[in-house]
Amino acid sequence: QKKSFDQDVETSFRKFAVHGDSKATGKEMNGKNFAKICKDCLITDGKNVTTTDVDIVFTKVKSKSARVITFEQFIMALTELGPKRFKGKINIIWPKYIF
Repeated sequence: QKKSFDQDVETSFRKFAVHGDSKATGKEMNGKNFAKICKDCLITDGKNVTTTDVDIVFTKVKSKSARVITFEQFIMALTELGPKRFKGKINIIWPKYIF
């Protein structure tokens, strides 16, 4: 069950990473596609998590001079946005991805 969930998250990352970019490899995601996955997966709700929050977290997790994030950085971003979005509702821990 857990392995399937992990694979689903990574598959979703790769699909959104190549969205609208025929040259993309699926290994890195740009800010536009990160914002899209957050919107489409209802992480961005306009109240607890805004598009500004998403942009700030993207900038925080990416490497200093980079314009994209890796899957590991994506998990770091979700780990930061999740508790903010679902405050008091659920507690999500992905031990495999804790750095």
